[in-house]
Amino acid sequence: LGKTYPMSYADNAIEFRSGNPKPVGKPEDIVAAGKKFYEWRSPETREFFDYMLENELMDLLSTKGKQGGGYCTSILDYKAPFIFANFNGTQGDVDVITHEAGHAFAAYLNRNRIPFATIWPGMEACEVHSMSMEFFAEAFSKEFFGEDARKYDYSHLTEALTFLPYGTMVDHFQHIVYENPDMTPAERHAKWKELIGIYQPWMKLDGEIPFYAEGEGWQRQHHIYSMPFYYIDYCLAQTVALEFWELRRKDDQNAWEHYMAYTKQGGSVPFTELLKNAGMKSPFDESCLREVCETAARYLDQYDLTGIE
Repeated sequence: LGKTYPMSYADNAIEFRSGNPKPVGKPEDIVAAGKKFYEWRSPETREFFDYMLENELMDLLSTKGKQGGGYCTSILDYKAPFIFANFNGTQGDVDVITHEAGHAFAAYLNRNRIPFATIWPGMEACEVHSMSMEFFAEAFSKEFFGEDARKYDYSHLTEALTFLPYGTMVDHFQHIVYENPDMTPAERHAKWKELIGIYQPWMKLDGEIPFYAEGEGWQRQHHIYSMPFYYIDYCLAQTVALEFWELRRKDDQNAWEHYMAYTKQGGSVPFTELLKNAGMKSPFDESCLREVCETAARYLDQYDLTGIE
């Protein structure tokens, strides 16, 4: 953007002066690009995505009266994953075909596990399926984003990195407010502002957008209300997804073999054992986060942004 830090919330939401990457075509074109990717990726992903399409297991379009958001769940009686979403013409539409389908693919691979509770691992492990699939799908960024493909690959990685301190901030905030249930709304807002100064020092807390400037932004993170202490799982998973991103850059097929070794285990063992069995580092290892972030930082420093405004 050419902006200096600290940045306003409005500017921080935009990666490039010419706007954020946009998918090409209509919803059906995004699904078609997803079909091409999964057909190319492996025989297992081809079978999976064909199954989802043939059995109409994706409700993707936004319609009047429809619940907001997007997620993947399982219809256990039919041993079938199901994807719910609300396409809105942004890069989030592609994320549905990659992120939520990553969840669905894992459920499909493990659909015959007994007991059925072992289909899914813990939530931190589940998010590895989805966040990593996003990076594998970058092989088809051109099909999803056309001329904005380079924009997307750059912003996808930067968003993955900047999410880590944000997700940690959400977890830190939850510990404080749940340990102190008598805090007033004003005290909660003040604490959120304090944590922004620690975890997101590049953000400008002024009166430009009062909702954020007054420290009320935590309220838009529904997990704090609906799924307390879940959010740190995204950070653990993002760290592993960055491992897969790094492996992909060296050898895409080798990275995919590690991913399949991880995913085929379902919920048969705990998170760290899933990783160990697949030859991946645990995000709890002291060097893991530092190494993937340093590698990503070097990559971004050398990224060719020629022609991108």
